[in-house]
Amino acid sequence: MPLLQEKLSPPVLPATAVARERLNDRFALTERVRLLVVQAPPGYGKSALLAERLPQLEQPAAWLRLDPRDDDPARFASYFREALASLCRELGLAVELPHAAPLAEAMEGWLAALPRQSEPGRLVLDDFHHLRHPQILEALHHWLRHQPSWLTLTLASRTRPALGLPELRLRGELEEIGLAELAFAPEEAQTLCAEQLSFPPTRVSLERALRRTEGWPLALAWLIERTTTRASFDSLLERLDGSHPDFVAWFDELLEGCIDDQDHQLLLQLGVLERFSPNLVARLLEGERLSQRLEALDRAGLFIERVEPHSQWLRFHPLFAGYLRHRRHELSLTTQHELHQRASTAWLRLGNPALALAQAIEAEEPEPLAELLEQEGPALLANGHFSLLARGLAALGDTRLVGSPKLTLLHGWASHAQYHFDRTRQAIDWIEAQLEEPAWATLAAEFATLRAQLAINEGDAERAAPLAERALTLPPRYLATTPLTAAAILGEARFVQGQLDESLQRIRNVEREASRLGDDQMLLWALCHQSETLVAQGRLQAAFDVQERAIAHVERSGLERLPVAEFLYRIRSQLLWEWQRLEESEQAALKGIEVLDTQGERWTLQCHISLAKVALSRGDQAQCADHIRRLRKILVQGDYHIDWQANAHATLLAWWQANGDLDAVARWLQEAPPGDPTRATNHFAQCNLRNHARAMILLGRFDEAEVLLVELERQTERLGLVTDANRNRLCLAALVWQQGRHEAALEHLRQALALATRTALTGSFLRLGQVLPEMLERLLADDALEPMARGHAERLVGLARRQREFGRAVRLMLDDSVIDDIVSRPDVPELIRTSPLTRREWQILGLIHAGLSNEQIAEQLTVAPTTVKTHIRSLYQKQNIRRREEAIALAGELLSRIQGE
Repeated sequence: MPLLQEKLSPPVLPATAVARERLNDRFALTERVRLLVVQAPPGYGKSALLAERLPQLEQPAAWLRLDPRDDDPARFASYFREALASLCRELGLAVELPHAAPLAEAMEGWLAALPRQSEPGRLVLDDFHHLRHPQILEALHHWLRHQPSWLTLTLASRTRPALGLPELRLRGELEEIGLAELAFAPEEAQTLCAEQLSFPPTRVSLERALRRTEGWPLALAWLIERTTTRASFDSLLERLDGSHPDFVAWFDELLEGCIDDQDHQLLLQLGVLERFSPNLVARLLEGERLSQRLEALDRAGLFIERVEPHSQWLRFHPLFAGYLRHRRHELSLTTQHELHQRASTAWLRLGNPALALAQAIEAEEPEPLAELLEQEGPALLANGHFSLLARGLAALGDTRLVGSPKLTLLHGWASHAQYHFDRTRQAIDWIEAQLEEPAWATLAAEFATLRAQLAINEGDAERAAPLAERALTLPPRYLATTPLTAAAILGEARFVQGQLDESLQRIRNVEREASRLGDDQMLLWALCHQSETLVAQGRLQAAFDVQERAIAHVERSGLERLPVAEFLYRIRSQLLWEWQRLEESEQAALKGIEVLDTQGERWTLQCHISLAKVALSRGDQAQCADHIRRLRKILVQGDYHIDWQANAHATLLAWWQANGDLDAVARWLQEAPPGDPTRATNHFAQCNLRNHARAMILLGRFDEAEVLLVELERQTERLGLVTDANRNRLCLAALVWQQGRHEAALEHLRQALALATRTALTGSFLRLGQVLPEMLERLLADDALEPMARGHAERLVGLARRQREFGRAVRLMLDDSVIDDIVSRPDVPELIRTSPLTRREWQILGLIHAGLSNEQIAEQLTVAPTTVKTHIRSLYQKQNIRRREEAIALAGELLSRIQGE
């Protein structure tokens, strides 16, 4: 039988293949490991992984790429023998492999012919899932038991090979690379995007894509191939779902070839569930051998994953789950509703009200849904299921809600948690209209607490405090957490009123009570609020220490996925930015966005503010522009508390200042949230009015700005708002310096440095920009600073000198038009034409010319430093360059031939 040599060689790697060095440990060639199995559904790069890694690790390997026709013992034997002979030749073994039949006898003869000792090598069977013939599987099982220790059989398969894996696993003779390992990590996804896109997505977008695809390389490649800009990437990402026509067609074809009609029906029924186990399936579905069929589907590589490695609970990959939802119309509507209702009942019995509610919504039965909401609403609120609650309440409709005090209360809290304050106000209007009715009067404590919460969010602490105090005098009838919530609101009201010491004491009492009651969410909230109060008092180190306690609590209590955890990551990011620990600040903000990813983008405003501030501090104009675009979009989606608005506006002003956009500053000042400096009793009122002052300074309205800042300073001194006092002094220093009153400006800066010995503010100082080093050096020259203030000033000088000027951080980012202009000129070096650079190499050449290090280039292009080194090596080889100075000179020579940068 003639053998196709193409089947006996590794696949050709695509140009976009990504090195997977992090998996190197899985490829150890040892006598212990008999079998390496790379198993995952299609599109996970199993073959590409082996074809890319084995040569890099210099491991001898022979390949056999299987197809459906190879599921024939005689045909398989011919190809297996040739692959084995190829490996022996590569290892320099003089082995005569006999031709024999049947397959079992052939295997015995080949095993006998192989030497006991040799250099280690691999025999790779690619697409192993095509092999199902019992004789082939039996022969390979026998082969594994007796193969020499220097040989490692390596399989790439969609399905779990029926080769006695449990026994090999228990003996430690099996190495496995599965779906979780093959899913792209953030660095690998960044590299893939950087290789394909001129403008790779931001880290926020890329990490969101990784969450939605769970790192499935095929889905990531689909995203990348269809986008050219960051905006188009984000737009397509929003539409990424298993119901997209491309994925529907792909999944249809996949299922057509591997399951029968009966199992297809089972998959559609399972698609109703978010997760399932053999026990749950037996409760919900009718049919024979359900457990065995479920196990067969799990083995078949159909995007079914275990929730935890050793758990009985399974789930579908989210894109496959979306596909099954799309195909659910193949079931009758009655069948769908019955399945959802039965699933809801089952989940309730299993103690999971959230999944029960999700199923009840789909069942479209109003009465059971209303009963479930009233019964489980308190638990769902306590566990942060606000979006789910809102969906359930919306399914009932306003007419049903307004007639039920409990449902109205749930509606008020769910809408408030999602910043839909107009809907919260609607719920309170319903409450106030019916408060005298006996059924409604019963929930007086709960209603007073809700009204107090809305008042706080509207900035009216004077109205919130008495409502919270009243709630504390009444017994809760529905929400057991009402007294603790009311106490927390009262502590927050004192904070807003500027009574920081009383607020701190009240919140510490809330922490103790929450700890006693086991209310993990309220305990976390109390720790976060303590941190905010300590920051306001200028005690940033103490605030950081409280955050450390909060992080330990989150990890201990499993709160990582609840919305309240975003509060912690947000304030941590803000504090770390102030200390200019930018990488950590960015990571905390990204973590906050991850927590809220399923809740809706409007929740992520504060985290995007932090990311924009980090990008500003780094001088990264492209990344900052994307974050600014996002936060402006998010700002119009909700009626945010003045704290969030003021923080966002401060960052927008810094962006406009960096870009010299004074028109935007003037427009903002005309529409800015109003404020009264005599009532600026908290950090957000101070920030809002400081934004007014900064805008006035930028527009040259110095006298108005100074009057405002002086009044703000009176409030900070009266109330002990130390951090705001520090920031106000910096604004005054910048204002007076611009007026030419340098001695007065230096005095303001001296006072700011004195305050900074307590606050350790850094980021706020650096916002002064290019004038800061000159001002600090003049202060340092007169030798009048206290030692701690002097040390801080010296550190600030160093940071300010290293800070990249915004908009000039990358002086040369060569685009296609510039490259074409260079290459088309007759006077460019001949090597540019004969050894053309790739687009990425052109970009890196420009960044080298701009003076960036390899690490800074990697940061700018959002790729791994190892990827940058690879491109530089290629660039140097093509242009016969040996040193970085030669690359800089080449770029300068090319630029000198065209106009501009």
